[in-house]
Amino acid sequence: MNTTMESRRLGPFEFLMMNNPVRRWFQRSVEFPIFLRMLNRHCIDLTGKTIMDIGCGSGYSTKLILEKLHPSRIEAFDLMPEQIELARKRRLAADFRVGDATRIEAREVSVDVVFVFGILHHIPEWKRALEEMSRVVKPEGLLLLEEPRFVHLFDWLDLAAGIEQAGFSILEQKPWFMGYFRSYLCRKMSPIEPKQAASSVSLH
Repeated sequence: MNTTMESRRLGPFEFLMMNNPVRRWFQRSVEFPIFLRMLNRHCIDLTGKTIMDIGCGSGYSTKLILEKLHPSRIEAFDLMPEQIELARKRRLAADFRVGDATRIEAREVSVDVVFVFGILHHIPEWKRALEEMSRVVKPEGLLLLEEPRFVHLFDWLDLAAGIEQAGFSILEQKPWFMGYFRSYLCRKMSPIEPKQAASSVSLH
C-alpha cells in the first residue's frame, strides 16, 4: 500500500470509534434517519435501485440501506481489509470488497445512488473521489453524503463547490448536531443542465 493510501487508514483509536455500539446507535438513530427524511421530502423511492456504499466500514451502513431502502443490488467497499472482513461476517446480500474511493472499480454510469457516511475528510484527494462518484452514477442519479465540520481539507463552502464541480446539484443540505455535521442530498446533473451556484442552495 502506498504512502497516500496508508495515511487514509484509520488508526487504532479511530477503528475502535467506528466499530462500537455507540457508533452503530448513532448511525441507526441519527445519521441514517436524516437521509431518509431528505428522500421522503423529495418523494424519492430507492426500491429496486442499484446502490453503492463507499467507505462501508464494518458493513453496518450497508445493513441499514438493505433493510430500509430495498435496493435490487448493493456494492460496498472500504480501503481497509480489516473492515471488509468484518462486513463479510454479516452475511448480507451485498458485494463487499476492498476499494479506493479515488479509483472506483465500477463502470461509468452503472449505479443509481451513492452513499458516503463521513469518510471524505479522510481522503486528501477528496475532489478526485467526488469526480469518481460522479463518473459511476447514472444521469439524474443521487449522492447522499455527510461530513463533519472543522476538517483540515475543506470547509462547507469548499465542499459544496467541490460537489458541484464534480457534476452534482445540491437538492438539500442539513446541518445537525449543533452544526458540527452536515448531510447532503445531491442529484447528478445532466450534461446540458447549467450548474447551480453552490452559494444559492438554501438550508433546511
